[in-house]
This record gives sequence, structure tokens and C-alpha cells, in this order.
Amino acid sequence: MIKVEKLSYYRGDRLVIDDLDCQLDSGELVLLTGANGVGKSTLISLIGGVLKPSSGRVTINGKGIAPMKSKEQALLRSVAPQRREFLLAFKVIEMLELLPEKRRSFYVDSIIGALELGPLMDFRVTELSVGEQQRVSLAIALMQEANFYLLDEPFSGQDSKSIERIINLLREIRNEKGVLVISHSAENLRPYFDREIKLA
Repeated sequence: MIKVEKLSYYRGDRLVIDDLDCQLDSGELVLLTGANGVGKSTLISLIGGVLKPSSGRVTINGKGIAPMKSKEQALLRSVAPQRREFLLAFKVIEMLELLPEKRRSFYVDSIIGALELGPLMDFRVTELSVGEQQRVSLAIALMQEANFYLLDEPFSGQDSKSIERIINLLREIRNEKGVLVISHSAENLRPYFDREIKLA
């Protein structure tokens, strides 16, 4: 379980998240929504350990989250950011092979198929479209064997067919994991999720 208790976060003098309580359990697919600027991506960064709360706390399976990454934390949660920067011209297959073998999810074939990465394997990631890069970023996060997956706008740049395939993949993964998804297209997506967390 990811548990957020009395969580607040200031960016400079601006209060971005105010006294938030929420949780994500294993076996559920949760939609995180809210207007621009209410702290959706910030919440992902706080749970992911990239940012430190101003007050309150985040625990994953009862363990506190420290800023920055550690091997133990990486096994607890995997994050797909809204925009992953690909600075080196690795081929897609090389990017995926960089993942440690022991931490690759047993859903590898399903992930590659659902994200339609097969035809892209020999392309350099820097040559891909924004939507294709987003699918590679999502694959990197989902292939890591973690208890929870935190996905920031995974449907960005995708057509309706790709969105449907991604949703079906996430629903399969959530049978054993917890999945939290940020999306601005909440109206059309709500029926596919177990519940919604709405930030105000």
C-alpha cells in the first residue's frame, strides 16, 4: 500500500499540495485528476522520492520514502515521467536491454506488444516521434519489477487505438500490482479505472 498522510508541499512560497490524504492499494488501477497546477505531477515526484514533503509523509508498504533513489525504493515503485529526456541515440532495443535482467517484469512480451514497440526496436530513440518516445518511456517503467507503477500522462501523443491497448495492458498489470495514472482526458477514461483521486 502507498499511503499519503497529511502531505503538504511548498514550491518557494507557493503551496502546491495542502494536507493531502490518499492511498493506493495493490490490485487497483487509480486515475489521478485535477486542474493544471494542482500538484498531480508533484505528487508523483513526492511518492517517487524525487521531492521531499514540506510536511506529512509518504509510506510504501509501511516504509518511509527518502529523497532520491535507492535500490530498495526502486523495487517498491517505478515511475514513468510526463516527459523523459532521451539525450543519447541508443536504439530502442538497447534502451530496454539496459534494464537489469533480474528486474525485468514477466510482462515483457505483453508490454512490447501492447505498446507496439516491435517495429521500433532498431530505431534510435532520438529519431522517434513524441508519441513513440512516450511509449518507450512507459515500457521502461513497466518492465521494472516493482510493487507500484506511477505513470504521468502515459496516453499523451497516442491515438485512440494505442490508448485502448495501453489501458488493457494496465488493467492486466493491476491484477497483481498497484497502478496510479495521471491523465487530462479523465472524462473518457473514468469507466476503465477502479476509482479516481481528484486533486483540487
